[in-house]
Amino acid sequence: MKKRLLLALLLTTTLSFSQTKEKGPIFTSSLHATFALNENYVLFEPDDGENMLDFSAIFIRAGFGYRFNKHIETSINFGLDFHMRFKIQAIPSYLNLQYNLVSNEDFKIFINGSYGNLWKPSSNFEKGKYHGFGVGFQGNNSDSGTNVVFRLDFHRKRIANFKDGNLDSVSLGIGISLF
Repeated sequence: MKKRLLLALLLTTTLSFSQTKEKGPIFTSSLHATFALNENYVLFEPDDGENMLDFSAIFIRAGFGYRFNKHIETSINFGLDFHMRFKIQAIPSYLNLQYNLVSNEDFKIFINGSYGNLWKPSSNFEKGKYHGFGVGFQGNNSDSGTNVVFRLDFHRKRIANFKDGNLDSVSLGIGISLF
């Protein structure tokens, strides 16, 4: 019991003061929502109760990585993707490389790129390749060690039995980053 309490205290202390570090391990987690154009929406028509955008997918992501300096971070990520519109589920695992364009004590603005695989543990999931890129903003909170991240990402899943072989989406994401 004392060992667990000591470990929890050590972890909490490390995360609380970790924003001052220039490099070290990181943890990221995010939730993404994707919207698609509504096929029933007609532009410049009187209000018929249809929305221009429909909610079409949700992505849950988590990753562990390393910050090499104030500009370069890399992580290995895992996710669970639900494309309700096409009734497709995917489990991506990918390597992410992030370059921080602006990085100071208060915030950072970044670009990132990802490449990996889609795993098929059962017939409910699709197998294929995954890649993406995006931009984001992270507010740095050195008091708690937890940073809020807002991002806009493009995702491409190469799935053999899907339309043209590609399932493309643009998502809005919110997440946390611990450093």
